[in-house]
Amino acid sequence: MAPKSYILDKTDKAPIDRKDDHSTCVRVAVMLPVKKTFLYEIPDYLINEIQVGTRVTVPFKNRKVTGYVLEKGLPYPSDFQLKPLAEEVDPTPFFDKDLAMFFEWIAAYYMQPIGKVIECALPAGLNITPYKTASITDKGLGAIENMDTGSKAYRLLRWIRENPGKRFTFSVKDIYPLQKKGWIRVNYREPKKTTPLKLKFVRPVKDINPDHLLSENPDLIRAKGEKDFLEEVLASPCISLKDLTRRFKNARYLVNKWEGKGIVETYTREVYRDPAGSIITPAFSPLKLHRQQEKALRSLKQLIDKGKYASCLLFGVTGSGKTEVYIRAAEHALSLNKKIIILVPEIALSVYMESIFRDRMGDRVIIYHSKLSRGERLDQWQRMSRGEADVVIGTRSAIFAPLPNLGLIIVDEEHDLSYKQEPPPHYHARDMAVVRARMQDAVIVLGSGTPSVQSYNNCINKKFFMISMPERVTARPLPEIQIVDLKKEKDKTKRERILSPQLKREIKDTLEKGNQSILFLNRRGFHQILLCRFCGKPLKCPNCDVTLTHHITDNMLRCHYCAFHTTENSKCPSCGRSVFKPYGFGTQKLEEEVQRLFPDARTLRIDTDSIRKKNEIFRILKNFSEHKTDILIGTQLITKGYDFPGVTLVGIVAADLSLGFPDFRAGERTFQIISQVAGRSGRGNQKGKVIVQTFNPEHYAIDAAASHNYELFFEQETGLRKQLGYPPFSHLVCIRLEGNSKKHTADMASFLRTTILNVLNKWPVLKRDVQVLGPVESPISRIKGRYRWQILLKSKKTALQKHLVNEVEKLSKNSLTSNGVNFVIDVDPYNMV
Repeated sequence: MAPKSYILDKTDKAPIDRKDDHSTCVRVAVMLPVKKTFLYEIPDYLINEIQVGTRVTVPFKNRKVTGYVLEKGLPYPSDFQLKPLAEEVDPTPFFDKDLAMFFEWIAAYYMQPIGKVIECALPAGLNITPYKTASITDKGLGAIENMDTGSKAYRLLRWIRENPGKRFTFSVKDIYPLQKKGWIRVNYREPKKTTPLKLKFVRPVKDINPDHLLSENPDLIRAKGEKDFLEEVLASPCISLKDLTRRFKNARYLVNKWEGKGIVETYTREVYRDPAGSIITPAFSPLKLHRQQEKALRSLKQLIDKGKYASCLLFGVTGSGKTEVYIRAAEHALSLNKKIIILVPEIALSVYMESIFRDRMGDRVIIYHSKLSRGERLDQWQRMSRGEADVVIGTRSAIFAPLPNLGLIIVDEEHDLSYKQEPPPHYHARDMAVVRARMQDAVIVLGSGTPSVQSYNNCINKKFFMISMPERVTARPLPEIQIVDLKKEKDKTKRERILSPQLKREIKDTLEKGNQSILFLNRRGFHQILLCRFCGKPLKCPNCDVTLTHHITDNMLRCHYCAFHTTENSKCPSCGRSVFKPYGFGTQKLEEEVQRLFPDARTLRIDTDSIRKKNEIFRILKNFSEHKTDILIGTQLITKGYDFPGVTLVGIVAADLSLGFPDFRAGERTFQIISQVAGRSGRGNQKGKVIVQTFNPEHYAIDAAASHNYELFFEQETGLRKQLGYPPFSHLVCIRLEGNSKKHTADMASFLRTTILNVLNKWPVLKRDVQVLGPVESPISRIKGRYRWQILLKSKKTALQKHLVNEVEKLSKNSLTSNGVNFVIDVDPYNMV
């Protein structure tokens, strides 16, 4: 457990008389970016109301903020008067002692404020801490018309004009001059608090025979539909007024009428919002397990029966039946009254997995992810904490599920980068799942057909158990993978070629046979880049150091980092012309090309642009699973765990995209993406085929994926990493500096390196154990108007690394703040662009 560091929230620095021995206080984490926790006095009338995990309102400096109790029953300090808790206290706690310890461990390991960790874990909308908003004035509207479009003031005013009332994080140094000139108004706003949903219900006052009532009072029943209304209300123990008004337009009048006669009564109670999706019938549910499934399940049952912590890697090729093993292991844990958490990398996959588990286990299976509404997330959280759910399925935030008696955690597709939380706090859900399993003596299963280098290395070092499933069930062969070298492909028309002749032939042949195809391209939008025909410069986002992507559906140019958008008729910021040459392509252009080549094929696209509507992704997947779609085009959303037996062809349109990432894991990502999307093919009765289009057919990651040889990939990948000293042979911490001024940010990066070296020079013995790389500009040097520099710390000793970062943060805090530069810590970074 993390060491308990806290300070007293003082009202008077002078010593006072010691409180009586029965007085106690609580340790509270406040929902602010501070790493300390604080002591508060419990008023006598709240002694019995306060528990660990209780949400409280506390005075903090000159305002009230939300806090959560981490520890109760601490002795009252002898030297200081504590502030008491405010009266606003929730009746039931949101988490227990086990989760409190878990939150503190995460905060300590990732060096993040404990309040922000809890805020990230709990349902949104529980925090009452005010936030800043701004609105532009008439004077500001006039000023913006005459400003230089490249100036910082213009960018800020434009954002405020387009986002009135929205939360902003601009520094005081940037906002104050605009406010002083009367161009903007700054206000504080309290976020809307999420509360349980309460509905009004109608029920009979007593046991009344509907026929008797209707025959005795014929003269009273005159209104339209009144007879049907009475029959429905009197025959039900209770029915919501909302349902009645949906069926009877005069329901409120009828309820008031018969309530006045003492026949029915109304009352209000809390209800759960139902986020459950519709059932997708599993394509294959074997009654008899394959021999390798039986062996894997037997091993898992033995571990679960022991009731002790154990970590194991379920290494099963795509189509080997891992999901069935998950289900039966979960059923075994349930038979022992254990609860289960199942993590999946994508929301789309959580809907799919939920439907399979609910089909087998019923309504005690619930779903939990960030796309649920605030109210739905609150309801699901309360169901979990009250013990009304046995199995929780969700994305990375589901690792915080407040389940009592946790016995099994399953992390499907454990290698997936989606488990890494990029906005602070930068935790990794897979690694946190291992920690939580250890804390609560649970078994954790990490499942993958392409394990992460880290997890496979942990098996080699005997930290994890290895459970291998090297064959597909029912002896189905792995798909044949063919490589198309795009360097040898030439288009006589000089058009940009998206599909090679070989891939076109295979799609045509698949359609003629009545089978389905998946085309994978991990880039959304229509055109990837627009170049000015006169000056040759690309059209870039004014807030980020990235080019704008053309989206054909609304004819807009969009930034995929800050959501900036503009019309396709925009002018070149360099020469003022508005004639551009498009280059590159995304899923929208791929879809257009497929529809042009195969006009009779039923085609659907699945990416973050096409699934913005709620339940749209479910509709697309359902249509594809029911063979109402012939060709499915998509990004990485389609690579994860789906079982569509009608798919016999997978086309990987641009296998090199992930190789271009400035990251030491680029080869690993490429191998995993190719292997995973290839695994969607040939899962039915017919053999599958995969076409991989690439400019780098000789790359070891592509070659190993084509031969289904993980061991070959692992050997070459770890050989390179060992030479360079990258994980799993070291630990990394990325320190990122972000500021509004390019010069100040660069200066502070140099200052920070000097500070780090000065600290290391004080530890001559330990100095050689830490390698300092940088500072360098981040590969994307500006995002949302903030300039970015980074320093990478590499070491085999994590404790030393963390101590160094904490020391450097303390020494540099004042200098960074005065220059408007933020200090961001990312432990075990996965995205360093």
